[in-house]
Amino acid sequence: MIYASVKHIGRCSNNSDPRGNPRLKEEDLNFFEQVQAQCEVPRSGPLTAEAWRSQDCVRDAYEKMRAAWLARLTGSAREEATRSPEKHLGLQQELQELGYVPPSAIDGVYGRDTRVAILTWQNARGRATTGLIGDADARAIDGEVTAGHLADHAGSPALPPGTEEIPLRNNGGVYVVPVRINGAITLDFIVDSGASDVLIPADVAMTLARTGTIAQDDFIGHQEYQLANGSTLKSERFILRELKVGSRVLSNVVASIGSVEAGPLLGQSFLARFGSWSIDNDRHLLALGRLRQ
Repeated sequence: MIYASVKHIGRCSNNSDPRGNPRLKEEDLNFFEQVQAQCEVPRSGPLTAEAWRSQDCVRDAYEKMRAAWLARLTGSAREEATRSPEKHLGLQQELQELGYVPPSAIDGVYGRDTRVAILTWQNARGRATTGLIGDADARAIDGEVTAGHLADHAGSPALPPGTEEIPLRNNGGVYVVPVRINGAITLDFIVDSGASDVLIPADVAMTLARTGTIAQDDFIGHQEYQLANGSTLKSERFILRELKVGSRVLSNVVASIGSVEAGPLLGQSFLARFGSWSIDNDRHLLALGRLRQ
């Protein structure tokens, strides 16, 4: 996480100029080297206790440099740069839904593919081709996707009372739904009825621990899970105080911890608490019925 935070600094600043700027790249690299030296961030080797402590130094250095970078920006560039990471991801996913961004480009950091997509969308809509998503363009993209969803809903079959439909997003051929965890972070989860529990990757669990939203008292032991290939996996289990999907908020949801490479899964410890749930593959929606008593 430390290494990723430092490397992310350069990517964020350089992406504020879609045309590329050699001076910015040189400044980014100099700042990267300065932070590594100042905060004593190891360039390789295990993540030691000393390395963990350097995170505060990295964060403080980044915040100071970010403020300096932001002070240079105006108009659409500043509006884009001050937008939350979650909204950046949402806009990328909406541009993908509109057919402009490839799934591989959805990472919350606007690289070349996303910049080309923005320019193409702006040109197709007769808007100023800046390659930046200012607030007006963000509202237009949101509105375009919402209008498409409303059109999809027209003539759809009646749902049981109390059912909520939540849009699913296509992420590399897999449909995912955004889930808010403990009111702290939002991640895209794969809806997996074959998973006994909600599954959280290890690095996400560590982030939740650092933000104080899970504590030692939340852990309830471990359990062995049977995998599809016949092998078993032992995993720590704990209680998530809150999961929010759409407007539905569930408290005290049992979750397990997977490897860093594992994708977040929305399993039966969440789904089974609803009287009914279903996926509409034609309209790409997750339908959640009333909560069970």
